[in-house]
Amino acid sequence: MRSLRVLLAAALAVGLPLVLAGTVRAELKLGVVDIVEVTNNYDRTKDASADLQVEQANLKAAAEPKAKALEDMRIKRDGFNRGTEEYKKLDDQLLKTEVEFRNWLGLEQIKIERRHRDVLLDMYNEIVKVATRLGREKSLDMVFTKAFLSPPQIDVTVATGLDDLKNRIMGQRVLFPSSVADLTQDVLKTLNAEYKSSKKSAGETKPAPKPAPKG
Repeated sequence: MRSLRVLLAAALAVGLPLVLAGTVRAELKLGVVDIVEVTNNYDRTKDASADLQVEQANLKAAAEPKAKALEDMRIKRDGFNRGTEEYKKLDDQLLKTEVEFRNWLGLEQIKIERRHRDVLLDMYNEIVKVATRLGREKSLDMVFTKAFLSPPQIDVTVATGLDDLKNRIMGQRVLFPSSVADLTQDVLKTLNAEYKSSKKSAGETKPAPKPAPKG
């Protein structure tokens, strides 16, 4: 019995280091994606940027007559002497109208930002999804952003606004849990092909926002 234990111990002493050595020598297959380049050159980004410019222009066009009405009211009020009933009445009306205008403008700006925050977050999720799929197809262990190294994973779901989300995405490090394959162009090519296909299948039924008429 003692000789059997000795033999088993000897076998483990020889075999275990070989197994561990094999484990240590196993090469991690890594991939990277330049998320800035992908985002900037994604066709959906260009469409979203164009939509944002149109929406902002439309808001400006809608705000201009309201702002002019406020200015006209201010001029009318200033036509009376301070302390008179007419001045006080117009001053109260001006204050109420100005508060309503600011609240309306602020709300419309928040609506635009929220829509484009959702679009940007959706695009980020698309990038991660494609990077993950390509990473698995290439048998990679992990896929990082090209800027990877120090910060931990950044939670993009708690972003408080469009700029905050942009900063979180640009500062992101890990896209998919590890020689380094650059997937940037593959991800970009896949995203643009799938986006083009989805637009074609939808028949472009959802028209882009139209700019407000000039004048």
